[in-house]
Order: sequence, then C-alpha cells, then structure tokens
Amino acid sequence: MKRRLFITFGLILSIACCSYAWARGNPRLRAKIEAFYNQRDQLYGTKNLEGCMAQLTDDFQFIYFGLNRESSRATLKDFFDAYDELRSEHQILDISQSVNRIKVVSESKLEGRSRNKEWKVISQGTELDLLVERGSALKVFRSTIIDKYRLKYVVGRTYRDAQTGFSFTAPKNWDIFPTTAHPTIQGCVFILAPDGTSAAMLGYVKAPAGFAKQAAEGDEALGKVLSNTYRLIKSGPIRVNGLEGWEIESEFLIPIDQRERHRRRVYLNADGLLYVLCFDGMPFGQWDKVKDGFQFILDSIQ
Repeated sequence: MKRRLFITFGLILSIACCSYAWARGNPRLRAKIEAFYNQRDQLYGTKNLEGCMAQLTDDFQFIYFGLNRESSRATLKDFFDAYDELRSEHQILDISQSVNRIKVVSESKLEGRSRNKEWKVISQGTELDLLVERGSALKVFRSTIIDKYRLKYVVGRTYRDAQTGFSFTAPKNWDIFPTTAHPTIQGCVFILAPDGTSAAMLGYVKAPAGFAKQAAEGDEALGKVLSNTYRLIKSGPIRVNGLEGWEIESEFLIPIDQRERHRRRVYLNADGLLYVLCFDGMPFGQWDKVKDGFQFILDSIQ
C-alpha cells in the first residue's frame, strides 16, 4: 500500500512539476486559463446555463463519441434542475500546447445537494480540454475523460500498454489520450487527428482465439440496427504484423450522434485478447485526408 501511495504521489508530483513548463513562459495566458476554470466553477455554482454554454465553441464535441454542444446543454440542464445547490471544483494538473490549441488536464469534481440532504458527488475524474481562443476569449473546443495514470505510457508519439505490451505510434500532430470513457474496452486510447474531429479508438477485451470475424460481423449487424444509412464497403480477413484478424469498412450516421462516420474497424486476436481498432473519418469527406494517418497507426502496432 505504501509503495502504491508513493508511486501515485510521485506521478502527481511529476505532473505538477511539469504542468506549467510550457505555460511558464506565457504568464498572461496561464493566468487567463486559471481564470477560465475559476469562472467555470462559479457558473456551475450559480447554475448559469447560458454562461456555461458560452464557454464552449459552437462546434464543441466530446472526443470520438460525438456528443456535442446541445447534448452538453441538455445534460447540464438536467443537473441544474435536479439539485437545489451545486458546487464545482477544477484543479489544473497540466497545461501544454497541441498545434494551435491549448491542452489542459484537470481534476474535476461536481457535487449537488437537494434541500435538507447531504452533498452528493455527481461526477469526479480527470478531464482533458482542448482550448482555443475566439477573439479575446478562451473556449473549450474538445473534451474527454482521461486516465492520468496511463499518461506515463505515452512517450513522444508512442503509446505502450503496461499490462499487455500492446503499442502503437501516432503520426506527427496527432494527439494520444489514454481514457476511461469506454465502459467495456480495457486499455482504451483515443487518438485525435489534426482536424479535431476524426479519431481512432484502440483497446482490447478478453475473447477466445478466432473471435475476430464473429466480432466484426456482430459490429456490422449492430451498425445496421442503429443507422438506417449504413453502407458496407468491405469485409474480410486481415493480417497486421503477424496477427490474424478481420476488418470491416463502412459508412453510417447514428441519429443520436448526428455525425457522419466513415469507419474502418479492425479486430485482431492475440494471447487470449481481442484487440479492437476503430478508425473514424468524420464526416465522410474527411476519410481521404486522414486514412493515411490511420494506416500509419495500424502499421505501427506491435
């Protein structure tokens, strides 16, 4: 237990020590970012829905899953309606630059209390926001939940999973975000393309040998149920660096998402695991611009 606490403390300390390494040379920007999150906490505390929305870009999205500005509005309104009081807290862990965006990692906690009841934690975790400047104001362009403990597995442009040894390398200017956002896929990682919308999701689940084809066919069947625009482009066996598997490529739009996706999904069997590799060009027309980057990631998988 002591060793685990020491490691955890060491990780948090190392993040804190480097958190402002880039921002230290931009004191005005650092102060502006800190003020932005202080304002966010105040807006939640006063249940100011329009103020919260004003902090998001018009094209705001959660990375990969596609929930957008209006989805966020509906979720926040539910929170505001459900509790008499709210309190929010953000502790900034890291500020860095990602091409023309500002990458902020923070610990967040949102609590609510109904009349005459105890405070209840509504959500708590580590968030990553990509901020952009719109005029003189900062706004959130993209956001996701991340696993801060697996951030250390990202070295340069390469990610290596400590549990399985699974690794890949992303192209230049593509961002790697280890995440806990998926409920069933272990070791889940998002890789965001420079367009800020197209993204990959990689991870693994336990599965018997030879399950890749069955999983792909199940995915195709589900796609047809969820989308009346589903179009299968190809389906067949694939071999990636000695690993056997199955791939499908399709185009579809899921109504709840409202984003067109050109998806290439690859399933690979190895060592009692099924590796799930999803590459989404969004919208359809982006596929030709990002497919080489996706192929770069696939070719690098070990």
